Amino acid sequence: MKIALPFPLTAHRQRPALGLACTALFSALGVWLAPYLGEGYAALVFVVGVSVVGALCGLSVALAMALLGALAFDFFVSEPVFKLSLRRVTDLAPLVVFTLSALISGLLSGRLRDEAMRANASNLHLQNLLDIARRLQRANSAEQVYQALQEGLADTWGEGQRLGLFRDTGGQLVELGSMLDDPQAPIMAREVVGGPAEVLQIGDMVACRLASGEGSTGALVVQGAGLDAGFLLAKGRLAALALERVALARQLAEAHAQARAEDLKTALLSSVSHDLRSPLTAISTSAASLLEFGASFDAETSRELLAGIVEEAARLNDVTTNLLQMTRLQDGGANLLQTPLSVGETLLSVVERKRRGGVAQRLVLVGAEQELAIMGDRVLFDLALTNVLNNATLYSPADSTITIACSRHAQGCKITVTDEGQGIPAAEQALVFDRFYRGTNNARQARGSGLGLSIARGFVEACGGRIEITSPVAQGKGTSLAIILPLMVSQDLHEGGFMSKEGA
Repeated sequence: MKIALPFPLTAHRQRPALGLACTALFSALGVWLAPYLGEGYAALVFVVGVSVVGALCGLSVALAMALLGALAFDFFVSEPVFKLSLRRVTDLAPLVVFTLSALISGLLSGRLRDEAMRANASNLHLQNLLDIARRLQRANSAEQVYQALQEGLADTWGEGQRLGLFRDTGGQLVELGSMLDDPQAPIMAREVVGGPAEVLQIGDMVACRLASGEGSTGALVVQGAGLDAGFLLAKGRLAALALERVALARQLAEAHAQARAEDLKTALLSSVSHDLRSPLTAISTSAASLLEFGASFDAETSRELLAGIVEEAARLNDVTTNLLQMTRLQDGGANLLQTPLSVGETLLSVVERKRRGGVAQRLVLVGAEQELAIMGDRVLFDLALTNVLNNATLYSPADSTITIACSRHAQGCKITVTDEGQGIPAAEQALVFDRFYRGTNNARQARGSGLGLSIARGFVEACGGRIEITSPVAQGKGTSLAIILPLMVSQDLHEGGFMSKEGA
């Protein structure tokens, strides 16, 4: 931002020419008006001309033009005309008046010019500080703070400056970024951090303290020509505030992460305590009844108690399996064993196992005969499909049909599990994949740990796929859950070495 002056300040080389032109113009005007105004008023025209020259061109040009104007006035206007006459005291009056006008106007012009330059420099500094403050406001790390300062210094003094940024960490300075190769830079940084002076300058190197509300946070060291120590100190304070904000933001993020971890632990303990205690209680009760009263029970009652023990043991195994596999997905699937998997064979195995375990719904498998293969973890793929199918059976009527379909989908395969249950409200569809989430509808609160769909989504995302949910499906009921996974190419399929159904 620049200051707009009421008149232009001409360049140094243009001032003499401009002064001569103004003097000639006003001299010609004074000579032309002299017959009409008289000698005294014509002199005022010359005075105005000298004042204009002083205002536009400065003191030195104004003094020269004052002498030239005085000679022109004496020669063209003052009696005798067309003859220089400086013998009387009155002949020197125009020269004295013109010189005084030149001095006054020239001094005022120089003073105004200096003030304008200072105001312009101040405005530029303020604008630069504002630009740096905006850059620092966008900085989210110490490295970005250093980059913002480097760009701000380049805007102020050009590309010739070298910058070093140091942070004070418990009495030890850590270099956040530096282009300085002078061993004096760290020494100066330590001196301004631990010493009484906020700014230290040695040669072309300036060090300033980064001071914030919590005291000294580090030091800023800059090497280059034409540095303004006060200006650097202002930038250093902005950098200190930015570093303090970055540190507070990091602490806040850590606090939020810790709070979320505590919430997760609480939810995990709550869910695990309930989901483990229920089957253990049922197993313990049935076993105690058989142990104490087994001799008096008939065969049907004993069989029901034993079947309950087997069922609750299977449920307990499912809960522990889900919890163990969830830990494998915590790091985004980095520790998963990737092997070639046949989609059709895995689906057939999961559905047959579910049928053997006893299920009240009709399970219809479509498209399992296709030669489709993916790359993934065998245990988690089986568990993900099992959890999706369990979820469908838990929330579907006993006499309904569950359709499991497999088909090609663009460059991948699509596995859909469609039930005829009550459906999932739109507000809950984005939440059912969260860990330990259970629907708010009482009819949907069947037994479960709330981990099944979360594990399914974790496996799908680890394989580079996606999982989608559609509800309702038809007549306001039903839910269709689709798993879309990228396919392996046929060459990788054969190199993987797994056997088809015919070769098993």
